[in-house]
Amino acid sequence: MYKVWNFVSRSLLVLLLVSLCACATRGENFSSDYSWIREKQTKKAQVLQVLGQPYHVGYSAGKPTWTYGYYDMKLFGDSSTKELKIYWNGDVVDSFSFNSSFPEDKRRVLKQ
Repeated sequence: MYKVWNFVSRSLLVLLLVSLCACATRGENFSSDYSWIREKQTKKAQVLQVLGQPYHVGYSAGKPTWTYGYYDMKLFGDSSTKELKIYWNGDVVDSFSFNSSFPEDKRRVLKQ
């Protein structure tokens, strides 16, 4: 009986620890300050120097697109994500968008 109880208590402890830590992150965290990006001015080399390689690449309406993403997913509690999408025209930023569900970013944007 002691062995069974010992096994059950250890299993419950492991399950509790796993559920408390049940989270996953994807992508590289990056600064939410995008004020340095200027449409029709900022070049790829500058973006690469500040942010490094993009998490995703693709095309949107025929334009090359780079996505910098950070995804902090939790099994319990609030998950948060942020994405910076940059749309290119040759070697220069054509346009970009930034979206975030991180509380500090939401407060900053909602204050504006």
